[in-house]
Amino acid sequence: MSGRKQDIVEEIASVFGLEAPKMSTGSTEPREIFDLVNRELGLGLPLHLTKPELARAIVESAGDVWLPDYDSRGGTVTLKGLAAVLEAVHFYLGR
Repeated sequence: MSGRKQDIVEEIASVFGLEAPKMSTGSTEPREIFDLVNRELGLGLPLHLTKPELARAIVESAGDVWLPDYDSRGGTVTLKGLAAVLEAVHFYLGR
């Protein structure tokens, strides 16, 4: 697993041949990366979900378990949570 959130965000976007959304201050992952996964995989997840809820839904839709350390207070997804989203993307794309 990469040591930076930005690296995982860039890897997720590159899987789809798209440019990664810009990171927010403090290396907070952008919501757009989860919206991108939802859209590109055609998951049809509700748009009103928070970032952690959307990330969790992506991971769980691939049959994986969302662990407590995948998100943190303040509405962010941790590095481990982003890695789980990347794993879900690879699952759907058969990689």
